Amino acid sequence: MIVVGGGWSGLAAAVRLVRDGRPVTLLDAAPQPGGRARSVALDLAARRLRLDNGQHLMVGAYEGCLALGQAVGASPAALNRLPMRLHAADGLQLEARRLPAPLHLLAAIGTARGLDMSERLGMVRLLAGARLRRWRVPPGASTVLEWLRAGRQPAALQQRVWEPLCIAMLNTVPAEACARTFLHVLRDTLGASRGAADFLLPSQTLDEVLPMPALATLQAGKAELGLRTTVNALAIDDNGHWRVQTSRGERRARDVILAVPPYAQARLLETLEPAPQALAFSARLRSFAHDAIATAYLAWPAALAAELPAILMLVEEPTLGGWGQWLFGRGIHQDLAVAAVVVSARGRLAADTAELLRGIGAQLTRQLGLPAPLDARVLTERRATFRCTPDRPRVSARAIDGQALPWQGLWLAGDHAWADYPATLESAVRSGLAAADGVLLSQREGRV
Repeated sequence: MIVVGGGWSGLAAAVRLVRDGRPVTLLDAAPQPGGRARSVALDLAARRLRLDNGQHLMVGAYEGCLALGQAVGASPAALNRLPMRLHAADGLQLEARRLPAPLHLLAAIGTARGLDMSERLGMVRLLAGARLRRWRVPPGASTVLEWLRAGRQPAALQQRVWEPLCIAMLNTVPAEACARTFLHVLRDTLGASRGAADFLLPSQTLDEVLPMPALATLQAGKAELGLRTTVNALAIDDNGHWRVQTSRGERRARDVILAVPPYAQARLLETLEPAPQALAFSARLRSFAHDAIATAYLAWPAALAAELPAILMLVEEPTLGGWGQWLFGRGIHQDLAVAAVVVSARGRLAADTAELLRGIGAQLTRQLGLPAPLDARVLTERRATFRCTPDRPRVSARAIDGQALPWQGLWLAGDHAWADYPATLESAVRSGLAAADGVLLSQREGRV
């Protein structure tokens, strides 16, 4: 069994297979596992810090991530759990109450600060209506913006609450974002148990949450780990076995899971026969549109750590270059108080790095009263996420847009291969588990 890709989806698939006693080879071009959610060494204020390569927010509804972390022995202290608190720099405060669901949410909206009565009633009406419709999109509302307008949401509420939440959850602006997917996320967070919307933040880095414990589990299970190994082509021999051409020679297996981004899956499918079918599936995978996400890390003297909130919605200031959307306090690292500021969605990364950092630093001074940071760095992932639009491809372990893959033993995984969700760590893990479960089922049924 070969798993191509050492991100969270590939790790999930490989761990599931190893724990079932199957021989597994995990291949990845990178020198370390974790994909786009791994740690990196970053120089800040003359110190070398170990931080995440991008700020990821997990929530209590991430059952797949949490269960997998527990299965591989990740420390319970690897994540800090915070009850849902939507605090914004403009004074908005919405906090989940210690009541059974859905009363916890009703109480949060009813006692929210910074919203007038019409805005509170608008939120209640919208969410109550969604619950009554079982979180299905009403006719004629394919985008989030159309859904908000159908729900008669005040313009200020859209701008201050729904748009930031939509960009945070789907990395897509409301005018383009898929309403059905947005409702799926709301269903599983705000519409579920009280703890489902809790914020989960890494105590140190995401390495401790999954990649490193998963790697240890794979090593203990005698999995073959081929890091720094690029997969170049796929082929099937006369016996139905897969031949995987890599930068380190050929590998063979009965099943292959491609747990890589859609453009990488497309590239590998294009090496397959029959060519016309391969090209048709490849074209659909290449139709995913991708956007960048930037994470700005800023450092101040450790004495300022108490002034950095755990999580805060910032107010975008486009005319002033203040593109920061969310601030995450990352604690003290080597006598530095560190925060991460996230900038996502198209059109917000036009500035060069120095200009972006100046704008964010000034934005934090205006909105939080913070002094200029001692140092700052930007990490930008150019293809960090796919654009979560209504017409995006729907990919599962064995099909694209409902059309089954014609090659037996080939499986797809990745954060794009769980159609209910946008690009998240949870969708990556669920897709990896689904692909591995498909392999196990097919083998138990004696596929030939």
